[in-house]
Amino acid sequence: MAKNFILHRNLVFILFTLSCLHASGQSDTSNDVRNNFIKINLISLPPLMNNLNQKWIGLEYQRLVSEKTSLSLTFDVGRFEDYTFTKYHDYFDEHGGFSYIREEVTIPGFHIIPAVNYFLVHSPGKAGQGIYVGGRLDYYQYFMKKQVYESSTDQTTTTHNSTLRFDVGCGVGAQYLAFNRFTLDLNISLFTKIYSSSSNPQYQELYPENSFWRSNDNSTWTTINLMLGYAFGSGNTTKPLK
Repeated sequence: MAKNFILHRNLVFILFTLSCLHASGQSDTSNDVRNNFIKINLISLPPLMNNLNQKWIGLEYQRLVSEKTSLSLTFDVGRFEDYTFTKYHDYFDEHGGFSYIREEVTIPGFHIIPAVNYFLVHSPGKAGQGIYVGGRLDYYQYFMKKQVYESSTDQTTTTHNSTLRFDVGCGVGAQYLAFNRFTLDLNISLFTKIYSSSSNPQYQELYPENSFWRSNDNSTWTTINLMLGYAFGSGNTTKPLK
């Protein structure tokens, strides 16, 4: 019950923010059009909510192909999980201390996400600003390294596993363009798995660690991102994109 309340509250906040971004953009109009955007992921909600030690960065290139349509390519890369867990037993081992097991896990990897977006609502004369929907693909690969040390035997066991997945999804977002140069993009996407393969059959596949929510079988999940961008190009001060 508490988790559902928190999820609903966050979704209401996101929808409210999307509306505010669009409303604030209506007052800042210009015909200066720049077709290219480079964005960096300022805030990704999963690391703030799942308490995992994640060290990854998201970058995106967006290209306007018309006033209402854009293509983008997002690249997330880094360590999506990095933790050490120690479990102590209630007996001493031969080394003169409590027996324990220490588990160290690192999961580096990357996501490649191409997308096409259509602006349902856009600011006249200000291409790239408004509320949009779109379709996207997600290809990702994770590489897990797991080391387990047992103090009772003074031995370390190392295990490797990798997962490759192809996914398809859709998304909705709002992008605000300030001073014809800087963009603020808040978006939410829903993905579902269409193919996966893991190198080690003894372990389950590595599910997407950049997710805000996942289904019980890890086949469907959502991502939420807040991205800051910079628009570049020669600019068109006479006629916006068609």
